[in-house]
Amino acid sequence: MLKMVIADDEVVIIRGLLKLVSWERLGITVIGECQDGKSALDVIVREKPELALLDINMPGMNGIELLQEIRALELPTQVIFISGFQDFEYVKAALRYGAVEYLLKPVIKDELIAAVEKCVMGIRGESAVAAETAELQKEVPYDRLVEMEETTYLPVLVEVLYESKDGKHERKLVRFAAISFLENELEKRKLGIVFVKNGHIVAVLKGVESERAKDILWEVLQDAEQEIKHRLAAVIGTVQEMMGQIPGGYGDCLRMTGYFFFADQFKIPIWRVQEKVYIKDYSQEDLAKARQQMLEAMIAQDKNAWLYWFDQSVRMTQVLSAGKKEDACFYFCMMIRVIQDKLQAMGIKAPVYDPSALLEEGRACSCYGQMVELFRGYVELYWKQIQEAVTSNDKKDIILAKQYIETHYRENLTLEVLAAQVHMNPYYFSSFFKKQAGENFKDYVNKVRMEHALSLLLSSDRKTYEIADEVGFRESRAFSELFVKMYGETPMNYRKRIKNNEQV
Repeated sequence: MLKMVIADDEVVIIRGLLKLVSWERLGITVIGECQDGKSALDVIVREKPELALLDINMPGMNGIELLQEIRALELPTQVIFISGFQDFEYVKAALRYGAVEYLLKPVIKDELIAAVEKCVMGIRGESAVAAETAELQKEVPYDRLVEMEETTYLPVLVEVLYESKDGKHERKLVRFAAISFLENELEKRKLGIVFVKNGHIVAVLKGVESERAKDILWEVLQDAEQEIKHRLAAVIGTVQEMMGQIPGGYGDCLRMTGYFFFADQFKIPIWRVQEKVYIKDYSQEDLAKARQQMLEAMIAQDKNAWLYWFDQSVRMTQVLSAGKKEDACFYFCMMIRVIQDKLQAMGIKAPVYDPSALLEEGRACSCYGQMVELFRGYVELYWKQIQEAVTSNDKKDIILAKQYIETHYRENLTLEVLAAQVHMNPYYFSSFFKKQAGENFKDYVNKVRMEHALSLLLSSDRKTYEIADEVGFRESRAFSELFVKMYGETPMNYRKRIKNNEQV
């Protein structure tokens, strides 16, 4: 951790600076809070902090005089001035004596963090800049791995799990703090080295067996979280017998970097290259079923059920995405599309969102949890729209009828059954349904069943007779004939054509 002193003759300013920035999250500890220049100098001489935030106008010794003393004593402290004075002479004097930045009160958080970042780069030198920008490649310290006895090398890819509130400059500082901590910790434990390659943080563990690596890394990552207030995640490669094999092992780790986006869903976000990430597998059919169960629960106004099936869909989406953020975003957008289409078919007024805009929102998420909450918000809006439609008098009966069909399409639905649900005479209900829905009752039921049949056809390898039975047809022949009538080809030809097009 870097050490910092804050000096200002106004206590309220000091408190404000302490609250303005989460200093520990940036790898900085405030070791002194001073109200005059003399006491600030005493702390700086005694503790030799790397950073100092100084006011210009302080009793005993002003900020410029304090900076002169720091330079005369050849102390390494980097100084940022914070002042209410805009006088050019103050600014010129501050820069002449080597102040890194001169900020005006009231202090803007982003400007302060940018100034601190500038200090950190100066403190850590060219290698810190190289680690972040990758314009200057930091030489890999392989010489620190050399020893007389034979050993093995285990490459590990490490990533900082930033929070959505972290700004650009905060992320740089947190990253610097993480690299510094890992370097010191691995050296202290005699575990190996840390370096930066093409913007990625890489550790090479020396003489550590693959079976022990996860436990050791978990201890290190937990200590790092305590220090910089951010979680870290890691991908463990395979054991290499020779130094020359390290780049290849690191390359294997790179292929799993996509899982860092999903790391907030793991209690221990450490994965091995040759192991399965998830214990349980899911299929496209599983996801389609969960999505359908959620939609049916929404239409039936069962809040607990739709929340349960939403959570199931979230889990399945995570597994099926296989570390690909773009795939997860696509699955959620498909969920929204399915809900939109169904509500429109039922005559429920609901907003229609632009798919490309939804994709962009999803891509902007910094972690999977944030993406989940984004799309949960959209689903909740549809839930409220259904509530309003069901409870309003306008078209209430036709919506209730469609709602019942949607949740009972697998059953033997008759006019008598539906009429009883809305408390109407079957003969009256028949004409009522056609007038309100624009099509007769039987055709509407068949359309709903076919929609579900299409989903099963494309998300599973089930046979025609199995799909027919699943969606409510008692005879597979009747299902096939109706399918040809509606779509112009047999179910199997339809499946083959669509799947061939997807592979092109």
